Formats: sequence, C-alpha cells, structure tokens
Amino acid sequence: MSDFVQPVVLSPEDTTIKPGDWQWGEESRRLVRLLQAHDLRVRQSPRPPKPGDKGLATDIILALGASGTIGATTTVLLNWLNGRSTRSLTLTVGDGAAKRTVKLVSAGLTDSSVRAALLAALGRPAEGEGGAEAPAGPQAAEDQ
Repeated sequence: MSDFVQPVVLSPEDTTIKPGDWQWGEESRRLVRLLQAHDLRVRQSPRPPKPGDKGLATDIILALGASGTIGATTTVLLNWLNGRSTRSLTLTVGDGAAKRTVKLVSAGLTDSSVRAALLAALGRPAEGEGGAEAPAGPQAAEDQ
C-alpha cells in the first residue's frame, strides 16, 4: 500500500443530537480525541450550519496514508460508530470530478466493512482483490 497521504473529511452524525447542540460538540471532540490517541493526524474544521441547526457544526479532517493509519482509523471509527446505534459517518476524499463519498451507518458494521469503506473512499483496491475496489459492506454506500 502506498504511503501517499490523503486528507479525508469525516462528517459525523447522530440522529438523536442536532449539530450545534452542546452535547454534539462534546461527541465530535470525543471522536477527535480518540483519533489523536492513536497518533493520527487530525483537526476539526467548522462548516456553516444547515437551516434549522443551532450554531456551527464541524468536519474532522484526517490525514490517511500508510496501511498503519488505515488500521488505526478502522478501529477508532468502528468503536465510535458502535457506541450508539444512531451514529453515522460520511467520509469524503477529493473534490470535483475526483470526489468520492462513502457513508457508514452503525448497524451491522464489521472491521472488514469499515476498512473496505476507507479504502473505497481513498480509491484504493481492497487487499487481496487484485486491483478491484471492494464493496463497502451492507450498510455503507459509495457515491462517485
């Protein structure tokens, strides 16, 4: 696997907490702390609120490259998603025609499906797939 570092935008969501609510800010910061605890390069970036939301929501910008960062990220994201059944994450890489987006919802995710979703978002083949992109699992969808 290449050591080329790509920024990935993580947009965490929880259907029981609206962006801008104090509780959501804490959940978002908790995810950042979990990623940082695994020595991953990460930062938060504010985005304008959608109509009806209170305050600013944030995206999490994560630098992914070497296979070790994929493994650590897979572990953190799976644990965070499985912490509450109402959580989901949208992963976005690139922009314009090269933009890839994968959405992960907590129900039924496994380590291998989260890993496959990360690799799909990065535009990399899944290990052992001979260059073909792997599906992101039954609960993840990819838009290109």
